[in-house]
Amino acid sequence: MSTFFLGFDIGTLSSKGVLVDQEGNVVAHKQLKHNILIPKAGYQEQDSELWWEEFKLMVKFFLSLPNVKAKDIKSIGLTGCVPALSSIDSQGKTIGNAIMHTDVRAEKQLKFINGQLDLPITHGFMLPKILWVKENDPERYKETAKVLVPHGFIGYKLTGNPTIDYDTACIIGGVFNPAKLEWDSQKIKQFGIREDILPTPCPASQVIGNVLPQVAEETGLTTETLVIAGTGDSFASILGGGAFDRNHLMLCLGTSGTIIYANCPPRELISSYHFGPSKAEFIGRILSCGESMNHIRETFQYHWWDELNEGGSKVSLGSEGLFFIPHYKQQSEESFFGLDAEFIYGYRSKHSQFHLYRALIEGIAYNIKSNLLNFDKPIDQINIVGGAANSELIREIISNVLNYPLTFYPNNSTAVGVAFLAGYCSGYISDFNHISKIWFTERIKVKPDPLKVQKYKDLYQVYAELKQNVEKIDELLYSKNNL
Repeated sequence: MSTFFLGFDIGTLSSKGVLVDQEGNVVAHKQLKHNILIPKAGYQEQDSELWWEEFKLMVKFFLSLPNVKAKDIKSIGLTGCVPALSSIDSQGKTIGNAIMHTDVRAEKQLKFINGQLDLPITHGFMLPKILWVKENDPERYKETAKVLVPHGFIGYKLTGNPTIDYDTACIIGGVFNPAKLEWDSQKIKQFGIREDILPTPCPASQVIGNVLPQVAEETGLTTETLVIAGTGDSFASILGGGAFDRNHLMLCLGTSGTIIYANCPPRELISSYHFGPSKAEFIGRILSCGESMNHIRETFQYHWWDELNEGGSKVSLGSEGLFFIPHYKQQSEESFFGLDAEFIYGYRSKHSQFHLYRALIEGIAYNIKSNLLNFDKPIDQINIVGGAANSELIREIISNVLNYPLTFYPNNSTAVGVAFLAGYCSGYISDFNHISKIWFTERIKVKPDPLKVQKYKDLYQVYAELKQNVEKIDELLYSKNNL
């Protein structure tokens, strides 16, 4: 009899699902693309029910495969972009579109919140969005029975239990007490929201229930399948990308680029919140990665990354004097050019689309380097994960810019990471070390080239000066136009 674990990852631009056996073999995988809805400037939304439909399509696909039976899917792990806000009513029906974590409409509410908190938050938290709904869409707020994050929404659809993992609860926005692992009633009252709309906090590892009978009938799953609470995509990326021990550093290159450092083995973080002092920590600023790469690809109308990577590999190091400065995420609103403005320097008639593409990759690598310049903790291994990490060209450029070897696991996947979590937390995998001893054994090592390292070291100084100057110009123009 086979044993499978299903991992489901709701991304900004697509959902991904994997079916993995006990030995870590990916039996099947599926990706379904979706778009962000932008009804107004600064708004970013998605239909929560679309995530559910995508989940059901993936289950249907997996169950259509030979030798895959519903009873063999023992547990389901869920992850996704957090903390997007999905509202449901008392009957479990969605109310309006989900407000994405990248939505910046709640500027007024954010300023109010930061006037009350000791540690400021950003638009990436959920609380400003809850207050925005309360003040600007009171009917929706009145009808709201629960606010859920994407993976929590799927967990609710499967089990009927509205939950949120401890780590995601920490980024709602100052209303969760991580020391007590519970909602802070005083803070919630201070901000004037209803505590009853917040889901039940629990460990990411908790089995929140079995698949409901009506859902089993709807999806083809069985009621014996267990569902864990799951977690945000950052921790799932740690597990699915090879950061299995302390002092491992992870470069996560998805739609956004993030850098994560493990102060302790990730297995110690499963039952609590994952990020914070002495735990896992984010290094530097979130930077644009896949978002900027997609912009280049769509502008030049390429359907496949292989063409761009092949063309970019034929361009000489430094892109023949072309510099591309990709933007950071959640940067200051005080910008003349705009929050997602990117800058190109030295563009000449000899430069092609492949020069632009390579210059962009080099710019992403320079941004990663700038985040790590003042990082002084020991690094035993740097792992690179995410869609962009599949490119040999990108791995090589980043290794040479950082002057550090990179480790790449070809089967890396956030969905695989949360599938492992499902297998481990439901008791079907007895030893956490199976993730490194059995699940992730194939690896590719990328070593820096000393000659290229020196050239990139010199080019980085030029890049840093260009970037500093454009920030000064942006600040100056903003000031002049906002007197």
